[in-house]
Amino acid sequence: MRILKLKGLIAAAFTPFAENGEVNYGMIPKMADSLSADSITGVYVCGSTGEGISCSVEERIRLMEAWSKAAKGRLTLIAHTGALSLKDISVLNRKAVELEYDAFSVIPPTFFKPGNVRELTDYCRAAAESAPELPFYYYHTMKSGVEISMRDFLEYADGRISNLGGVKFNHHNLHDFQNALHACGGKYDVVFGVDEFFAGALALGTKAFIGSTYNYSACLYHRIWKAFEAGDWKTVEEDMRRVCLGVDLLIRNGGISAGKAMMLLKGIDCGKARLPLKQLSPEERKAISEAMKRLLEK
Repeated sequence: MRILKLKGLIAAAFTPFAENGEVNYGMIPKMADSLSADSITGVYVCGSTGEGISCSVEERIRLMEAWSKAAKGRLTLIAHTGALSLKDISVLNRKAVELEYDAFSVIPPTFFKPGNVRELTDYCRAAAESAPELPFYYYHTMKSGVEISMRDFLEYADGRISNLGGVKFNHHNLHDFQNALHACGGKYDVVFGVDEFFAGALALGTKAFIGSTYNYSACLYHRIWKAFEAGDWKTVEEDMRRVCLGVDLLIRNGGISAGKAMMLLKGIDCGKARLPLKQLSPEERKAISEAMKRLLEK
């Protein structure tokens, strides 16, 4: 397995749907062009933002293929292959290997949950062993309901999961995040994924981020990062306020559904989200994108 150290802003890509609810694969080249033009370094395919769990295995395979064709050579490719069935994970993992993805990632099961660090490690080892050629990133998220310390996980899993590359850390617990960064002498990649805590994670030494709002507002985060490195705290504070107001806009309007509406800022129509996520009217989607545009222009 080759060693991978992720860098920069990695977009958790939306999955575009047509008016009839089917995946609009033809939109993906335009999305890849937009990300590349915005100096995004990679794409996380079929994660939470991409509604991967709401897609069939066949749809996810076709999405992986479409992103591979559109983005290979200019964006790091990470496939989210998490599913309730380990057999489905294995199928998706082998496709990631076939398509020469750079890494794969798995969310924990959300119904029959691992209850301790040993059970989580056993599950992750079973999920990861079907693609030993690629680095495996455990997807730690508050939405899963699996509340296990990532420092404890990395220290216990060290040597037990041969292709463990690190953690996609989507949690508000910056204490555990900082401890995870230093677990096992800092050997593992711990990539931060809570956009509204971006500056805080920078202060802790983060070098890579995976987030949904980078799809349409990467310029804001690039500016914050540059200001942070220059010690321009006024710009960091002002632009983080814009980040938080944008996240507030997302929360008020259905999260992923609102984020897909904001893609209209990039001239990309990702359609509606799949049920049970909030269904927005064309008028609501337009109003959300215009509100976000005003935030970015301030």
